[in-house]
This record gives sequence, structure tokens and C-alpha cells, in this order.
Amino acid sequence: MLATGTAGAEYGPYLTALRQRIQQSLRYPASARRRGVAGTVSVEILILPNGTIGDVTLLESSTHPVLDEAALDTIRSLPHMPLPRDLPARSL
Repeated sequence: MLATGTAGAEYGPYLTALRQRIQQSLRYPASARRRGVAGTVSVEILILPNGTIGDVTLLESSTHPVLDEAALDTIRSLPHMPLPRDLPARSL
């Protein structure tokens, strides 16, 4: 889950695009699929002013470490996504 409430409305489209990018990048671990494991992972993401993912924190576990790690690894491996030039560069 990616919260957009604290960043300001002007960052909404950027955060929506980032959320879509994360969703498209997620890959369900084969070991979890074989075992029929499912769950939802909630994370907090620090985005640095240059668009790089600075930190990813697990807020709520899926109760399955394989799913938690897959979500965290996916987000950490995303290439930076620069903020639009018309927005002030800041951490989000």
C-alpha cells in the first residue's frame, strides 16, 4: 500500500505512477505459488528528492516471509523515477 496523503496533492500523479510501477514489477514467488500461500504486504517507502528509493520499511507483514521479502526486494530494485520538473524536489 502506498499512501499519498502526506505528500501534497501536487505529488498525487507521481505517486500513482509509482504505485502502478510497483504493481507491474511484483512477481509472485514460485515457492509461495506451489504452497498456495497468499497475503498482503504493507510498506512505507522513502523517496529521495532525485526519485531514488531511499528506504523501504515493512509496516504490516503478510505473515509469510517469502511474500514480505519478495515485496521489499521488488521495491528496492526499482530504478529511480525522477520527480517531474514542475514539482519541488523533496523527500516523500
